[in-house]
Amino acid sequence: MVFVSHKKHVDNSINKIRKGHGSQEVVRSLNKTLTEHPELMENAVCQLMGIIQTDKVENFIYAIEVMLNIAEVEPDLLASSSDAIIRILEFPEDSLDINYMLKTMDILGMIASRYPELMQPSVKIFLQKLNNSNTHIRSASFYILDFIAKPYPEYFSNYTLDLIRSLHGLHIDERLYATRLIGDVARISPNLIDESREVLSDLAYKHPDTMVRQEAHDVLKKFEVKDKVTTVEPEEEPLDFEKDFISLIDIKTESNDLGELVDVLAES
Repeated sequence: MVFVSHKKHVDNSINKIRKGHGSQEVVRSLNKTLTEHPELMENAVCQLMGIIQTDKVENFIYAIEVMLNIAEVEPDLLASSSDAIIRILEFPEDSLDINYMLKTMDILGMIASRYPELMQPSVKIFLQKLNNSNTHIRSASFYILDFIAKPYPEYFSNYTLDLIRSLHGLHIDERLYATRLIGDVARISPNLIDESREVLSDLAYKHPDTMVRQEAHDVLKKFEVKDKVTTVEPEEEPLDFEKDFISLIDIKTESNDLGELVDVLAES
């Protein structure tokens, strides 16, 4: 009976959020019950995803808070819903408070750290947010992109122009983030280095920020060394043994000829 009452409380609380009657008090009470009874989280996730998919921002901001609580306890439960969560970030920024945007990114960061293979649909969105005016948004975007780029650089193959564009970004950290990502992506798209070499060289030798200069220099150096290592050395021309080899017979013949010449000179 106790379990039934807790499940009923979870269902009632989520129903309030769905109907537009959510509040911080409802969220706190719901999170407390779910934390104490994590076995109820899976069913709660299914209901919360239904709220997210209604696209009613005024309702799903509360759903985001509950999902963040679940992600901190059982992030695996949200992995299959990553696409729906990513969609939240596609809403116009003026319709979603920046704090809820950051909380959504926190959720996705937890998923990305465990399941980076699920995050391909988010690459374009987070690359665009690298030039966001908010420092925390830029930082959180790179945090997730970095999780994706290391094991799955191929996910960025269609966005090389976006990366190069960020090298020209207004913000120092944006240029730094783009440089690091280029270093990862170039492992499977080496042409990216050629396309961005001029900009990277400018950053490496002319940018006023030490970290940006160092990062650009490291990326260029890494791929220049790689080029040298993989350069094919010219093959030496094989010896023509029939032409160049001097046999013992030839040496003996030359020795006999020399002996005969000495005898002739002695007789004369």
